[in-house]
Amino acid sequence: MDLLHQIKSHLGNVAADPGGKLLDEALLEKLDWQVTETISEAERDALIDQLAKLLPNLQQDPTPVTKLIQYLVRPASYTFSRVLKIQPAVDFQAGLKTPSSSINLVTLSLLDKARSSRSDVGIVAGKPEVVAALIELWLSTPDTAVARRAHSVLLGLLTADDESSSPMTPSHNQSLMWRRVFRDKDTYGLIYQICSLTTAGQDGQLSKRDKTVAQARLLDFVAKIDCDAIRSTQIAEVESHYGVREGGLMEFATFRMVEYEDDVLMHMTLIDVFAELLKPDHSLVQYFDNPDQPNHSSSTLDFLTRRGLHSRTLSYYLDPTKHSSLDLSYLYSRSANYLATYCTYFPSQFLDNEATFKATILRLSEVLGNMSSGRWAQGQTPKHDLHVLASLPRLALLPKRTLDSPLFMLPVRPPSEDALHTLAAIFHGPIDQDKANSDEELSAARALYFLYLERNPNLWRDVVKAAETVALKETALAAIALIKSIITSNWGPLHSDNYRAEFALPTEAQLAEQCHSAQHLPPTGTLAILAPPVMETVLPYLLRPAQTFSNLVGGGKGDVESAAYKVAAAKFDVLVSLKPRLEGIGRLEDAVAVVNRRLTLGVLGGSGEPGSSVGTMEL
Repeated sequence: MDLLHQIKSHLGNVAADPGGKLLDEALLEKLDWQVTETISEAERDALIDQLAKLLPNLQQDPTPVTKLIQYLVRPASYTFSRVLKIQPAVDFQAGLKTPSSSINLVTLSLLDKARSSRSDVGIVAGKPEVVAALIELWLSTPDTAVARRAHSVLLGLLTADDESSSPMTPSHNQSLMWRRVFRDKDTYGLIYQICSLTTAGQDGQLSKRDKTVAQARLLDFVAKIDCDAIRSTQIAEVESHYGVREGGLMEFATFRMVEYEDDVLMHMTLIDVFAELLKPDHSLVQYFDNPDQPNHSSSTLDFLTRRGLHSRTLSYYLDPTKHSSLDLSYLYSRSANYLATYCTYFPSQFLDNEATFKATILRLSEVLGNMSSGRWAQGQTPKHDLHVLASLPRLALLPKRTLDSPLFMLPVRPPSEDALHTLAAIFHGPIDQDKANSDEELSAARALYFLYLERNPNLWRDVVKAAETVALKETALAAIALIKSIITSNWGPLHSDNYRAEFALPTEAQLAEQCHSAQHLPPTGTLAILAPPVMETVLPYLLRPAQTFSNLVGGGKGDVESAAYKVAAAKFDVLVSLKPRLEGIGRLEDAVAVVNRRLTLGVLGGSGEPGSSVGTMEL
């Protein structure tokens, strides 16, 4: 290959005069990863060796050389055993400790090759100085790209060496890489030493600012590698020195390490990590809690509760008067997100905790009750509070004898994009029906829709009006999303016995009575849309041709970038969703035929008015 010959010749000239001869970056860049995949393995090995010999003596920016090495070792066929055969031998420790980011990155690329085999991971684990240098680079480097890559390599080596194959696997103590990181006193202690603020500013230690960066990296790490090795005592001598009693690295990182009262930005990071830890799939290694009651609690939630971190985090949302306005400006939204995550994954515990439940309902009622029509119309919506509202178990939103539901404070007029999306999420019902309490959630979603409709009889007239206001594209799309959420809803019937006596889930007869209906209410969202008077409002809108305006962005009709087209496409998608549900009901041949005719006209429809035939359909 002429190009390969030119590059090898050029590299030879640079090696002969490393301080004077400049690298020809344009020439080296021609040998990109696509070209390197076509060369023979013998040529690959020879070129890597030539580059490896040049790199230690190079007296200029090594980036062109390191990038070329990364291209050459990129193929999966280039294994760690081949890395170990590079001549001169790769000095991993030196490559990780050098201040050169480009050399750090190429060293990490070479080290990462070990993750493909547990035996190769074992070789790395047998080099304590390399593992320590990897940890130090990850936590200490000022280069965020290098830190991310080092983090990825460390996680890759640990997960490749993870022996866990079932929820019953108790520990990782037999895995060599795990033992090196968590059972080697020097390596394990290095993590604490770098991240602890007690050593800030001392000789050879990071500044307080740089230590907070290291702390944020460690918090991200414990969330991704959460398991028994993180949660339990590993080396008591090391842990006790930093005030840790029994919770291992998890206790240090989440409870001892951060001076949250003096560092609001790190407090934000802490709360974000707490929310991530509540998610059942946050860890890259297998670790499961309470398999019989997956949504009632977890060891992580128990830990956060025991340490007071759960209540402290919730207080920034539930009891904001206890905190300064400065703290709330940063932490209110984080606390709201934590509460929403908690309600999503632990709905039973939320419902069982009367104090938290009542405080949440009162907080939402206070916020929504203070909203004016003007603020809703101008888009000045309480987004974080609406996120909490949409995340609550639907049972919590049913009106109680002593508490009305904050759900009923959401307006549809004036139309608000955020309010419409929140209503759509709640009325649709649970997406994951495999969760515990899904029957309650299916029934509650249906009950909440009809109770809201009873309080807002003009709901669908206002929703259709918002959907037709194409100039307010996002609001129109939100209105259409609400229509679709009802048609595609996951609803369930109400039964004679209440699931939870403390929550007022009505029977079918009680719901009909509360909604002033002489008969039981429709059991599905599709039938609810077909029931009068909703049918006379929603179906004609869906069947009408789309609105098009030549003065809108992109030129109007047929322009996929225009507001009119996007709204038309969303409306058309609702009809597509409606058709199979109509077919599944039976005895609605006329309705199916009308919908079919409209669908054949495409997204924009024709000039006729198929909606005019709705009134004659026999439903």
